[in-house]
Amino acid sequence: MMPILVLQGARFGDLLQSKRLLLTLKSRGEVHLGVDKSLAPLAGSIYPGIEIHAFNFHVKPCRQALEENKKCLALWRDLDFRAVYNCNFSPLTAALCRCFEPERVFGYRPSAGGILCSSWVRAAFRLSERRRMTPLNLTDFWGHFAPAPLPAHKVNPLPRPGGQGLGVVLAGREARRSLPVSLLAEIVRCVFYALDGPRIRLLGTKAECPSARRLVRLLPSKMHRHIEDLSGKTDWPGLAGAVEGLDTLVTPDTGTMHLGAHLGVPVLAFFLSSAFCHETGPYGQGHHVWQAACACAPCLESAPCRAEIRCRKAFLSKNFLPALASLVEGKTLDHRLCCEDLQLWKSDLDELGGRFQLCAGVDEHDRQRGFLRCHLAKLSRLPLADSLREAGPDPAAAPSPEMGAWLYRDADWMLPPGRYC
Repeated sequence: MMPILVLQGARFGDLLQSKRLLLTLKSRGEVHLGVDKSLAPLAGSIYPGIEIHAFNFHVKPCRQALEENKKCLALWRDLDFRAVYNCNFSPLTAALCRCFEPERVFGYRPSAGGILCSSWVRAAFRLSERRRMTPLNLTDFWGHFAPAPLPAHKVNPLPRPGGQGLGVVLAGREARRSLPVSLLAEIVRCVFYALDGPRIRLLGTKAECPSARRLVRLLPSKMHRHIEDLSGKTDWPGLAGAVEGLDTLVTPDTGTMHLGAHLGVPVLAFFLSSAFCHETGPYGQGHHVWQAACACAPCLESAPCRAEIRCRKAFLSKNFLPALASLVEGKTLDHRLCCEDLQLWKSDLDELGGRFQLCAGVDEHDRQRGFLRCHLAKLSRLPLADSLREAGPDPAAAPSPEMGAWLYRDADWMLPPGRYC
């Protein structure tokens, strides 16, 4: 059978969130994956049995990069792929897809007028306009590019403590999505004592080395002998080795968080600014996310913050650290321990894919999110489980006329999901 090509030209976290699509296609035949050259070693280790093609997606044009890319394109031409899945709304990957017959390209297809999107992709784009109601994890967005994707529970293993202590991701690529070091130190101290003093691994790039040193200085001296600072000291295999087997991974919304979920490490994440757990939260069952829920969140990452990163203040509530300690110790969490602008979510799965259940705090968009989840399940031709069916018939969850006009477009009724109109 002719092979399949998947193009994932984005970065670390996106590579991990392509897992459901890749495993689905791998179960049906030979799969090739085109990724940026910098991620090729990681892709090879996390996706055994998939042929990795290193492409220069992010370097500036130069003779060497162009020559390497030409070799890759020549190889793709000879392989004669029966299908190409383009995961990126990108002029570059769209241009690459012009090397193949249009009917073989799925996801984002190039056309004379730009980039053509399926009804599934258009529905997801629509959800991005009202992000606080979004019920779709990015892993499932890409996963449903293929019909009848792999069941969600087969994507990542159940998270279990592995006996290797506490991992701490110092920061993400976007500073606004990460907690300041002073607050991170309080969180690490709290979790450390709640876990009865495990060893601690600090994880990050060379850019986070100063933050690692400052974090250590802010922690009690008796904790220092438990700390192993790995910031700037791990390559991709080394990072995977440092994460595998941890008891808990404390992290913002980062690629390392998705690596932890991929390896079955229990994730304890802190989301703020543009990070939103319903879109990019850790995939699987049993992970926890503390989500800043102030009125302006989640914001647009590319836009400047006009509220002085107000969402950070939710983690400064006097009730937050006691609530965090209760969670880590496995105690029943008192909802009153959460402040108004903070939510605690626990990851779960259903037929559509990843979802989050509210453990503490208030979510005013729960019913609308349930309705939208039903809509996506129908769009994917999924049999609705009881958990999804419950959200649909509730009159309070039904869309207003204005919401219905936004959600349903005439073109969406013309062809089945996955077709292009």
